[in-house]
Amino acid sequence: MFLKIIFIIAGIAGIVATFYVSWFWRGLIIPMVIILLADVVWEILKKK
Repeated sequence: MFLKIIFIIAGIAGIVATFYVSWFWRGLIIPMVIILLADVVWEILKKK
């Protein structure tokens, strides 16, 4: 649960930062989103 809060805060911070330095943050947001999606998929598979 704590990790998810970190991901959400980091995601929001990344989106805000994109407006300032988009070319740099795009490289960080994409892996972050992939990790977040992988975490969600992992939880769905774990519940089965």
